[in-house]
Amino acid sequence: MKWAVRLLAAALLVSLLAASGPTAGATVISRQAAASRHVLENGLTVVVKPNPASDLVVVEALVRAGPRLEEPAQSGATFFVRSMLVRGTHRRSADQIAQTIEGIGGLLGGGTSADFTSLYTVTPGRYLDLGMELVADLLTNARFDPRDVETQRGVGLSRIRQNADQPLQRAVDLLGTALYPYHPYSQPVIGAAETVAALTREQLLDFYQAHFTASNIVLVVAGNTTEAEALEKARQAFSGLRSGPPPRRIRWLRTVERALVPPLASPQEVRETRPAAAAWIAMGYLGVPVGHRDFAALRVLNAILGEGMSSRLFTEIRDRRGLAYQVGSAFLMRAGPGHIRLSSGTDPSTMSVVTAAMLREVERLRTETVPADELDRAKQGITGRYALSREELEAQAFYLGWYEILGVGFAYDERFSEEIGRVTAGDVLRVAKAYLTVPALAVVAPPAAR
Repeated sequence: MKWAVRLLAAALLVSLLAASGPTAGATVISRQAAASRHVLENGLTVVVKPNPASDLVVVEALVRAGPRLEEPAQSGATFFVRSMLVRGTHRRSADQIAQTIEGIGGLLGGGTSADFTSLYTVTPGRYLDLGMELVADLLTNARFDPRDVETQRGVGLSRIRQNADQPLQRAVDLLGTALYPYHPYSQPVIGAAETVAALTREQLLDFYQAHFTASNIVLVVAGNTTEAEALEKARQAFSGLRSGPPPRRIRWLRTVERALVPPLASPQEVRETRPAAAAWIAMGYLGVPVGHRDFAALRVLNAILGEGMSSRLFTEIRDRRGLAYQVGSAFLMRAGPGHIRLSSGTDPSTMSVVTAAMLREVERLRTETVPADELDRAKQGITGRYALSREELEAQAFYLGWYEILGVGFAYDERFSEEIGRVTAGDVLRVAKAYLTVPALAVVAPPAAR
C-alpha cells in the first residue's frame, strides 16, 4: 500500500511539474520522475523531490570532500571538520544546536566517506525553514573554538587507535595501501594519527572555507514541500554560502585519476603479525567508478560472489566446509576507481586454506558461466535490497545527492535497477576475466598462522 501511494504521488507530481514549467530565478538542468535538479545564482546545486504523502521534510547537503580530495598532509581533515560543525557556530552553541533540532522533534545527522561528507535534518514539514536555516548555519558559520578543536582532536586520535586495535579493520586499511599506493583512497576516512595530531585550527578553517562553498555542495530537499517552495527557501537560507570555484584538486583529479591507480603488475601481499585468536584476511581487486559501463556487471558479480548467506563464498567456505567465522565480499562504490573486497575471519591454522578457497571461487567466476537461476537471484536480491534501503525519506534524499556528488547525476537513482536488470551471464564472465586478475592480499594474524 505504501508503495502504491508513493507511485500515485509520483505520477501526479510529474504531471503537475510538467504543466508548471521551470521556477523563475533558477536554471532547471534536468528532471527525472518527481525529482528535478536546479542551479541557483550562487552556484549551489539543488535537487528537489516533493512527496506530499509524507509528513516530513529532509534537507541534506553533500560536500565534495573526503580522503579522495585531501592532500597527503590533510589526511583526516574532512572527518575532523565535519565533527567540528556541531560543536558550535557563531550563532549557536553545541547545546543550542541540539535544542533547536530536538525542540521540534527533528533529527540532525550526517557522515563522511571517501568521496564526500554530508549533513542533514529531518523535520516535520512545517519546520522546513528551520531545518534549512540550521544546515546553512553549520555550513557557513562554524566557530572552530580552539578548545573544541583540541577536544575533537583527542576524540579523533582515540578512534584511530581503536581502529588499529580491530584486526579486520586493520586488514582492510592495509589492503587499501596495497591497492592504491599512489591514490588518496589508500588513506582511511578518519585519517592518519600523524596528520590528525598536526592539523592546526587555521588549517582546518582553511579547508572548511575552501571546500564548503556553493559550487562544491549538492543540496537535496525531499518530502512535504513543493519545488517552488523548496527553491525559494533554499535561495534565502543559503545565500550566505561562500562563492568561488571548487578547490583546484577537485578540478584536475578526474583527469589524472586513472594514472594514480595503475593495474597491479603482480599479486601484492601485506602481513601484520600480532597476538590474536583469529586470522583476518582482506583480499581485493581493482574495479571501476560508479556509472562506468562495467559497473552494473561488477555489482552483480559481487552479489554472486559474496553478498549474503546464499553467496558462493558463504555457502562454500562457511556452510559446507566450516572454515570461517565470517566471510563475504563487498563492491566499494566510489567516484574514482572502486574495488571488490573479499574478507574473512578464520582460525590461524586454516588461514592458507581459506585464502585458497577464496581464490578458487574467484577463478570459478573467471572460467565458468553463471547459471541462469543464480544470476536471476543475484539481480533480484540487489534490486530488492535497493528498494528496501530507500524506504526512509532521508535515504531517498541521500541517494539523489550521492549520485549527483559522484558525478553520474541524480537520475542514476532510477537507472540503477534498470542497468542491473540488463546484466547477462556473459557480462559477468567478461568482467570477471577483465578485473579479477591480480589480487592484493592483507592479513592480520598471530605468528603461528599458516
